[in-house]
Amino acid sequence: HTEMKYAGPKEAIHHAIMRQNYGCTHIIIGRDHAGVGKFYEPFAAQEIFSDYPELEIAPVFFPPFFYCRKCLTYTTPKACPHDNDDKEQISGTALREMIQNGQAPSEFILRPEVAQVILNHPKPFVD
Repeated sequence: HTEMKYAGPKEAIHHAIMRQNYGCTHIIIGRDHAGVGKFYEPFAAQEIFSDYPELEIAPVFFPPFFYCRKCLTYTTPKACPHDNDDKEQISGTALREMIQNGQAPSEFILRPEVAQVILNHPKPFVD
């Protein structure tokens, strides 16, 4: 394990190699894996894997997801037919900002009892 360097696509490959070396067969690579802000394209960390066919670990790519107020669940554009007005995007950055400002996130993001434990913690984030 190493600290996150936020080096984008190449760090995603680095993560894959480390996990492969520990015997993992698959690695989940999400949107903007190891990215920072809008420096890299959102799916660059997924796309770079085509440049490394020799890797023995299989990357697993997930499409963007959101919470649908009509479906009452987390879903993807492929599975949900509802309008954008019914879709709530999930932002890790916004969630961290809310917690840092002492605000409880929506129930669809974090259960209230879990949010309260986090909000009551003096240092909810690792330095």
